[in-house]
Amino acid sequence: MNKYTYILVGFVALGILAFFLYRPVSGGTLNSVDFINKFKNTPNAVMLDVRTPAEFGAGHIANAVNIDYNNPSLFANEIKKLDPTKTYFVYCRSGSRSSQAIVLMKKESINNIYELQGGIVSSPEVLRY
Repeated sequence: MNKYTYILVGFVALGILAFFLYRPVSGGTLNSVDFINKFKNTPNAVMLDVRTPAEFGAGHIANAVNIDYNNPSLFANEIKKLDPTKTYFVYCRSGSRSSQAIVLMKKESINNIYELQGGIVSSPEVLRY
């Protein structure tokens, strides 16, 4: 191999590394109106409630899936099963657990995530949707 081949291989490797490190990420924190509207207008979106089963049973957003963040082994196993190509809308009671859950989800290469700002205590109207 000559020096030009090494340079070419280096540029290709840098390109591949840049692709994986800087792939597009969407999401962010949304207020209740934007959160629900974005969910309704996103095909194949998943509403994810990370509260306990008891909290979920007391009331949740329609069609939400419950994965209990407070059960670490269950949560870790369940997020590994999630489809990273889908868009997730995550909420909890106050926003603390959902923020922490999103960090773990991103470690599993799930990047299309929206969070309900302040959780349902700051936006109780979301339970009507």
